[in-house]
Amino acid sequence: MSAEPGMNITDLEQDPPLVLIVDDEKFTRLQLRLAMEQVGYQVVETSNGEEALAAYTQLQPDIILLDALMPTMDGFTCSRQLQTLPGGDRTPILMITALEDQDSVDRAFAAGATDYITKPIHWAVLRQRVYRLLQANRATEKLRQQTERARVSEARLRIALDAAHMGTWDWDLLDNKITYSATAAANIGIAENEVIDTYESFTQSVHPEDRQVVEQIISVAIAQQTDYNVEFRVIWADGSIHWIAARGQVYCNETGKAIRMTGINMDITDRKSSEAELQRQTLRSQLFADITFKIRRSLHIEEILQTTVTEVQKLLQCDRAVLFQLFSDGSGKVLKEEVVPGCTTIVGRNLHDPCFHQKYLNKYIQGHISYATDIYSSNLQQCYIDFLQQFQVVANLVVPIFVKEKLWGLLIAHQCNAPRQWSHFEIELLQQLSDQIGIALAQAQLLEDETRQRQELTRANAELQQFASIASHDLQEPLRKIQAFGNRLKAMYGDGLNEQGRDYLERMQNAAQRMQVLIDDLLTLSRIATKAQPFAPVNLTQVAQEVLSDLEILIQQTDGRVMLCELPTIDADAIQMRQLFQNLIGNALKFHQQQVPIVKIYSKILEDWQSHNSEESLDAQLCEIIIEDNGIGFDEKYLDRIFNVFQRLHNRSEYEGTGMGLAICRKIAERHGGSITATSKPMEGAKFIVKLPIKHNRGD
Repeated sequence: MSAEPGMNITDLEQDPPLVLIVDDEKFTRLQLRLAMEQVGYQVVETSNGEEALAAYTQLQPDIILLDALMPTMDGFTCSRQLQTLPGGDRTPILMITALEDQDSVDRAFAAGATDYITKPIHWAVLRQRVYRLLQANRATEKLRQQTERARVSEARLRIALDAAHMGTWDWDLLDNKITYSATAAANIGIAENEVIDTYESFTQSVHPEDRQVVEQIISVAIAQQTDYNVEFRVIWADGSIHWIAARGQVYCNETGKAIRMTGINMDITDRKSSEAELQRQTLRSQLFADITFKIRRSLHIEEILQTTVTEVQKLLQCDRAVLFQLFSDGSGKVLKEEVVPGCTTIVGRNLHDPCFHQKYLNKYIQGHISYATDIYSSNLQQCYIDFLQQFQVVANLVVPIFVKEKLWGLLIAHQCNAPRQWSHFEIELLQQLSDQIGIALAQAQLLEDETRQRQELTRANAELQQFASIASHDLQEPLRKIQAFGNRLKAMYGDGLNEQGRDYLERMQNAAQRMQVLIDDLLTLSRIATKAQPFAPVNLTQVAQEVLSDLEILIQQTDGRVMLCELPTIDADAIQMRQLFQNLIGNALKFHQQQVPIVKIYSKILEDWQSHNSEESLDAQLCEIIIEDNGIGFDEKYLDRIFNVFQRLHNRSEYEGTGMGLAICRKIAERHGGSITATSKPMEGAKFIVKLPIKHNRGD
């Protein structure tokens, strides 16, 4: 089993994740399966959205790799429907799309996608994305389970506390005296069996903010002779505040006058604390999910960092949130901060803590979390206290951030001018957020690397096209002279040459001819993008017939049979469509076995591609052009190779060619917004499949 550099799948190996792959292209599914199985994941494949929904319901996969553009049900619709299934809203969805515009990205996220990756797929990037999404989802699920356990514990605690802290009281309305049981008296903070002289004395123990409500509820109960149920706070003699739940029942004499009220009270302070903590946990869980989504949605480092400090400061209600990037010598720079008014701003500053030597650096490398509730009473070195005083820090919480398992920096929360007790939940939450930041930074770096590679590839292609054009032009003149003088030599002195001389001359002319073909192919390849024609309606049947007419001699020489079915009319470059058919049909006739070559040319319209009643349906519709033969075929492990420049699977002595034809076909298909692939087995023929959009904007 192998993994990408920087990936540690130990925690995932213990319970190998199940990956659901959803793609209508068989070859793409195969590639995705291999990429996932290489890192030890289990894989299930489906070919459309409806199958995906059924598979999800039955298997509950850990992550879904979902193709955006599929027939029957596209990935966006499938993603939305997955959200409605049990657990579907918690299962990460990685959308795979060839669309890179912002509207498509927004559409993917709106449909419920957790992340997206564009085609052509960079396999190392894909594996990193899947791994990070699985890590993040497991962290989120762990937090959700902790919250649920806290909710269950709170319910059990409520039952226990209610039974333990219940006391009785009796209020004589005529004498205005209230008598409490021992527990009831303790609940409101008075001496055991003490009698409060007046009702007013009782209400004075009620918290001022709750007093008016309590008095109103009791007055209404007496006036209407009904029971009451109320929760309020009381202040004990020591100044502590406690929550009380009280229930009362009114008794009347024979004339209907209220003369007595009895009831129970309970100290529900612990329950209220648990409820408040649960509410905070639920809120923080939601905030964590929101922050994770905001961080994960952005792929730009600057935006990720600013979102992080803003949301962390809001989440913890701290005075300052800081992202500090570490350098190798232990110094670092404050990249981003969110600070409340009154605290010194430190963003952009290069800082070096004099106490921060290798010992502390090693602790952070090992994942150590540092916090101080009060730097003046904590066991801190004086040099560190002096360092923090510069920035008004009294309490701090420091969590390391790792990118690809290397220490990148620190996520820091500061409390200025006052101590602060950091709860275990806050520490754990900040650690989980730092993990999300690391994931987001890793993804952003991968995107930057991918973008840079694309730019370098674009520049390299431009330089290659320029080189091919210049080199081809410069080679044409000496080649023409070689051919011209070779022809003259053969015409004027051929009869005077001995057999060996004629052999040399023929080899020279053959080599010159091959070089001419190679130069022509190079020029064709370089001109596909630079000297292309605007798209216009092209009848592919007519194009194929013209190509077959040009290949008439080759067809006769091979005794070949070509069956041409009706092909569609599409928006395309007519010259390039002719080049495409010329190469594919020519190859089908050339790479044949001893039997008569048979070539079938037919097409399919992907009807289900379009959305019903959609004005954009024609723009989204595709056609498949299939060129199928009974030739020598090839091993599909060479599939990627055959579409590259100068790649050949056979010796030139066996089959002629420069190894440029299929590379030209791929470039033509991509220039038209389509793709080309093939299926084959050795000695069992080959089937080349070209997917092309039927409609284009005329300016393409």
